[in-house]
Amino acid sequence: MNPGTFMPQELIDKFIDELWFEKDVDTLKTLSQTSRLFLHQCRRHLFTYIHLSDAISTDQSQCIARKAKNLDEVLVKVPEIANYVQRLFFVVSNFNNAEVHIVSQLLLRLSMINECSLYMYSPRNWTLVAPELQSAISRLVHSPRMKTFSLHGIHNFPVAFFASCIDITDLFIQWCAFEDDASLGNPETGSIAKLHSFNHCGSSAGMEKLICGRSQDGSPILDFSHLQELTAALPKRGALPALRELLKRASKLISLRLKVDEECSLNGVFQPSSSFESLKSLSLRLSIDDVDPEDPLFGLCDELRRLERSNSLEEILVKVATTFRLQPDFLTDLNDVLTLPGYTKLRRLRLEILLWTGMMEDYDREESRRELNGAAQTQCSQLFNRPSLKFSHLVAVEGIDDDDPFGYFYCESDSK
Repeated sequence: MNPGTFMPQELIDKFIDELWFEKDVDTLKTLSQTSRLFLHQCRRHLFTYIHLSDAISTDQSQCIARKAKNLDEVLVKVPEIANYVQRLFFVVSNFNNAEVHIVSQLLLRLSMINECSLYMYSPRNWTLVAPELQSAISRLVHSPRMKTFSLHGIHNFPVAFFASCIDITDLFIQWCAFEDDASLGNPETGSIAKLHSFNHCGSSAGMEKLICGRSQDGSPILDFSHLQELTAALPKRGALPALRELLKRASKLISLRLKVDEECSLNGVFQPSSSFESLKSLSLRLSIDDVDPEDPLFGLCDELRRLERSNSLEEILVKVATTFRLQPDFLTDLNDVLTLPGYTKLRRLRLEILLWTGMMEDYDREESRRELNGAAQTQCSQLFNRPSLKFSHLVAVEGIDDDDPFGYFYCESDSK
């Protein structure tokens, strides 16, 4: 307890934490100016996350630059505040030369952050970003403390940028496009980033350049041998070779989440490899406007058969979103493969089916619900009766009618 206080510092800190959880920012600002007993914990919350953006303003670049200038003035007066900043969300806008300098100066002061998100509201070309700002961003992201890096909506982003991100463990990429014209050498260290989680969603052109690309000495740009969590989208068939290469190198993978669109297929994705020996959780979202009646799950059952003797799966989640009326026997193959001896470690199976329809009269909602509910009960009877398995399913119909709009219509059942 500090001399002259009426309660331990730990209780004061807990009270301030509660204010932060309640998002009472105004009170935190007031307390930070009241006593030194409150100062550290208030600053820790107020400055831990810097958000340089303004989606509403028509003068976005001016607004972001103004925020950057105000914060920079604070850091000039009280330099130690920079030590509290851990996370940065930064919208790269169309800055003029003066704004570029203001923002760049601020970024150079944020040497202690460990998480950085670069965002563009509409896809923009990285090559059009001013060199001074590119340099400041590079210095920030390549710092030894940087662990999490996110990109959204940036085109022509250089693959070579990642060759020096040797300390990043978590990488998130959405709606980006990559180029690989620059040199990929990293002569200073010869090290590469050892990723623990990798997430790429949306249409990210050139992902194969990042996943399969190699430096001048032949080493890969990114090390996936320590990868534990992977989230990926398969919008087209061309993405399969890169995904297969990634899975081949991800020998310690624990959680895999895949989104598969209608033009793609799972065939050949789950080639037996060491990647699946440690895999515990598999989540699949199948988005399809038309279905092959003989293969409504896009080759999932065939791929699960490939893994039957070389997996440690404990949890499987399958989501199917479709406008096609599924036949009631489509679950037979899933039941057959998951009752094989290689899936005795399975502890949880979740099946979600969403039927999309434009007009309500296209479907009898009650009939569809009963039909799919009955299919899950009868076609997967062995799974329902397995004592060690928690099997749950959800059926929903969604559509819009001018006179009677309706949303989700659920039917859920559990074996336990």
